Formats: sequence, C-alpha cells, structure tokens
Amino acid sequence: MDACPDELLRLRLAMEASGEVVFMTNARGTITYVNPEFVRVYGYTPSEIVGRTTPRILKSGLSSDTEYAAFWQMLSNNEVVRREFVNRTKSGSLVQVECSANPIVSDGERVGFLAVQRDITARKATAAALKQSEMRYRALAEAAHDGIFIIDREGRIEYVNAGATEPFGVRSEDAIGKRIHDVFSREIADAMWQRVSTVFATGERHHSEDKFDTVNGEIWMDASLVPLSMNGAAPDAVMGIARDITERKRLERQFLQAQKMEAVGRLAGGISHDFNNLLTAILGYSELLMDELRDQPKLASDIEEIQKAGQRARRLTQQLLAFSRKQVLMPQLLDVNASIDDLHLMLRRVIGEDVTIELERGADLEPVTADPGQFEQVVINLAVNARDAMPKGGKLRLSTANTDLDAAFVRAHDGAVAGRYVALTVRDTGVGMTGDVIAHAFEPFFTTKGVGKGTGLGLSTVYGIVKQSGGYITIDSLPGAGTTVVVYLPASRESAAQAAEPVSESDVVGGSETILLVEDDPAVRDLMARTLASRGYHVLESQDTSDALTIAASYDAPIDLLLSDVVMPGLNGPDLAQHIIPIRPDIKLLYVSGFTSDLSLDFARMSAKMAFLAKPFTADTLGRKVRECLDTVSPLGESRSPWEIVRSPVPLS
Repeated sequence: MDACPDELLRLRLAMEASGEVVFMTNARGTITYVNPEFVRVYGYTPSEIVGRTTPRILKSGLSSDTEYAAFWQMLSNNEVVRREFVNRTKSGSLVQVECSANPIVSDGERVGFLAVQRDITARKATAAALKQSEMRYRALAEAAHDGIFIIDREGRIEYVNAGATEPFGVRSEDAIGKRIHDVFSREIADAMWQRVSTVFATGERHHSEDKFDTVNGEIWMDASLVPLSMNGAAPDAVMGIARDITERKRLERQFLQAQKMEAVGRLAGGISHDFNNLLTAILGYSELLMDELRDQPKLASDIEEIQKAGQRARRLTQQLLAFSRKQVLMPQLLDVNASIDDLHLMLRRVIGEDVTIELERGADLEPVTADPGQFEQVVINLAVNARDAMPKGGKLRLSTANTDLDAAFVRAHDGAVAGRYVALTVRDTGVGMTGDVIAHAFEPFFTTKGVGKGTGLGLSTVYGIVKQSGGYITIDSLPGAGTTVVVYLPASRESAAQAAEPVSESDVVGGSETILLVEDDPAVRDLMARTLASRGYHVLESQDTSDALTIAASYDAPIDLLLSDVVMPGLNGPDLAQHIIPIRPDIKLLYVSGFTSDLSLDFARMSAKMAFLAKPFTADTLGRKVRECLDTVSPLGESRSPWEIVRSPVPLS
C-alpha cells in the first residue's frame, strides 16, 4: 500500500530532525538521500554525496574487503545488519559509527536500503582511555609489593594480585572468581572472612594485624579494609590492602629478646659482682683459718668443706658473668684444632663410653684471638649439653673449618657481622629441640632437664663467651633429628706462632715493698691487707679513691704498687691511677675486680705495664699475683695514660 503524502512528509521531517546519521540508497547501493546529521558528521553536501556509493565515498581503509562483502551479502539476503565501522569524512578525519542497515522492500521486491548511523567516536575514545587507565592501574596493582584484593558479599574474590596470595603459596590467577574458602585453608579463610564481614556489617574501615600458619610457615599480614559502595548504598564489596610484615615481626621478636637478655645479663652481672666480693672474703678467710688449724683435723675438714662450697659458688658466678659478658677475658692467639685435641681425652671422660666422639679438623685453620680457658668452657659445655640429649648413647661430632660470613648470612642472622671466621661445629644425634625451645635456649636458668639435673646456664654461658669474644653462634635442631651448634670466632690476622708465652708463676710469695691498697668492701680490704702483711709487705689501706689520693700525695716514702679495685664509687681504678701516676711515676699497677662493667681490659696490650686479678681469689693467689706484678710489670710512668691501655677493642655486644 502506498503511503499518503502526509505520512511521507512526517517521515521526511522525522529523518531531518533525527540526531542520527540517516541515508538511503537504491538497490545497487547508490545514495539517494542524506539527512542533515549526515552532512554534519561527514562534511559532504547532499549534491556531493547523492548519486555515489557509500563504500567508495566513506571507506576508510581500516575495514577489509571481505568484511564489506559479508555486509552486502547479508543485506542482499534482506537481513538487518548491525555493525561498527570506521569511516572517513570529507576532511579525511576518521569517525567511528554504529550502523544499522535495513533493506527497503516494496511489493516483495527490494528497492533500496535505509542506513542509520550513530557517531560513537567520543564514546570509543572515552572507553579506550578508561581501558588504558584500567590497564595502568592493573599493572600498578600487579607490580605492587603490597597485596590488593576485592571481595564481594558472597566471599568471592573479584580481584587479587600476587602480593596478596604469594605469601600463602597461592597463585593470584587461581584465586580470582573463587570464594575465599575454596582458595585458602579453613582456618585462614575463616579469619579473613571475619575481618571482611566486620566491614560489611559496620560500613567502616577496618585495620588488623594477623598471624597465619601457612604451608610456607608462619606469616604476619597487616591489612586495611575499606567498604566499596555506589551512591551511598550499602557496600557490595570490600577492598583490602595487605602488607607482609613477617620480617618486621621477626626483627621485633629479636629486639625484645635482645632487650630481655641484656636486662637479665645486667642483673646477673650485678649479682655476680656483689657475690664475688662475698666469695673473696669466704674463700680468703677460710684459707687463713686453714693455715691456723692444720693441726686440728676435724676443724680443718669442716673448713675444707666451706672452701669446696665456695669454689662451687665461684664457678656459678663465673657462668653468670660469662652470660652477662661482664667477665674479664684474657685473650691470646689460639689454635682451635690444637685446643680441641688437648680437650679430646677430657671429653671422653666427661661424655662417657656410650657416646662416640668424632673429630674432623679443618686444614690450614686460621688462628683466633680468644681466652683459652673460656674457649675450653665453650667446648665442654656444648659437649655436656649434647651428651644430655643422648641418654641412650649416640654420636658427637666436632668439626672445624675456615669460613666467610657474607652479606646474605648477616641479613638472615641478626647481630652477625660479615667477615672471616673459624667455625666450630658441634653436632649430636640426640633428641633434638622444638622451635620454642631453641628460642629460649640461650636464656639463663632455662632448661628442659628435670629438677636438680641442670642449672640452665650451659648454653647461656656459651652464648656470653662467644658474644664477648666478638663471635656468633647458631642452633639448628628438629625433634628426633639431633642438634647442630655452630660457633663462629673471628679469624686473626696474626699467625699462631706469635702467641704470647704465659707468664710463669713466681716461687717467691712474699716481699717488703709498700703497697697502696684501694678497696671499698671492708671485708675484702681487711682480708687483702692481712694476707699481704703476713707475707711481709707494708700495706697502706684506703677505703675509697679520695682517701687513696690523699695517701699518695702525703706519704713520704716510695709506694711500689697501686692495688685497686676496678669498679668503685666515685673514681674507678683506671681514673684513680691517672691521678696518681703524675706524682708517683714509678708506681706499678694491679687491678682486681669481679667484672669490669663497661670497662674492658686488653691484657695483650697491658701486660707489660699493669696486671689484673679476677675475684674471687684465694690468699695464695693474691700473694703470687702481687709478687709477679712487682717482679715483671714495668712502672707506667708518664708515657701513656692508664685509660689508653685499659680501653679495649674486645667487643661487649
């Protein structure tokens, strides 16, 4: 049925007013009509475009001939075709359009085509910009070390990057689109969902630090969660940013452990200092009594028991001082292999026959600078600890080797210092230790042994000696798999042949020289004065440094020896010596102390100018040390300050 003129007019007016590009062609594709929007978009006037075919006039070259052929084939089949094309305008610019082409059929015959196009260039540009922006943000999220994730109300992971999944041993691509309970273990997923649910319930930001036990071990995550919502509606997803803080937590634990160890060390050192003064009096006075009562066997036997108890207490304080690193070391060049060989027979007696001892000596082992007695204590304590871990017998292996601690080792072992070391490895086949036991192994009085079977000072003593010697120590153990302890001592640049010969004890235990004795503990001072006076010395007693300075300045005869405690109220021993030396340049120095607090005596450098005696000591030991000092130590004079000699490079940390 033919349309009436009014209808045709209304249709024409509608196409003229349309905001879409509208044009018509005949059956052969020749343009017969274009509306004003066509003119605006493409820049051709009706006279320029009518009578020409659309592909030829509008073709941009960005669509293939095959694509055009398929388009026309569908139109030839009287199908409505919807496509997107990139066309070219009269000015040569490109325009992206959505095209809907419809065949026009009259009385069953196709007489032409009607095409309606929408300019989508701006929309496509915006979409491309959005896509590029999305790609950039996605790349940023994927490259971030922090974990980034989005979880919806069903617990489904809409997005997650590698930083959020790798600590859990999961690939991010395996997690996206799945529920968290399908990705993580139940315990981990429950903890995650609890945090996410809190945000959904409150609509507020949430922050937490959580510990998770994963296939890769314990990890800590610091997570901040925020609700995602549109136009103020209830949140339909939660976005989170999580940071792996496992290393930070490890360092925090190490720092707290170091603080605790330092506090216990200060306490142990302080107690030991006071206790050493008491032991000096106990051992010294019992020795004086023993000399007086040797003809009374029963009393002498009682006193001997007192002395034995005092010696046991002395060993206990030495262990406490070793842990606190406030004992006085007398380091010298040491051949570790030779020391192990010397200890071999003793170890066999101590360990017992049911434990096999194997020695593996490293070739060309470099010397170390260490106190021989303290090194022996390290080896014996480790061996005894290993024996106790093998109640049914086993194998104890001691091996030595030169080694280098590199930057990677230092990063993995807080407190270690890179450099050249000699490593002593003590390995047993015992019951092993759990991680919790290892964490406390070096603490004093910590023991897994039964009541009365251990003091808990073995490994703490080893720890203190190794640390004070500038070394490092590690423990590796698993329950049922034995324990391996490695002691690293800094290698010395000197050769072992340069080791100083020990000073032999003098057979002469008395004399007539004048000694200025400075000791703030009355019992110890009285004991020392009596001991020295009984051996013929003239003793000038002083209870404090102020009194000592007065005596040094006013005494009108020579003073041969300054015998002073190191740690005292007011001036300490070295400070006192520094004031006395200018007025008494020929005086010799002998220090005594239970520990040296923040002073460290470098005996390798001071042996020619001064001497040291550690508390507690016996009367005989004091007599021999004084005689040795008077005979072998040179007057300090004004050539060097006592402080220059007393300050030491031996590390205390």
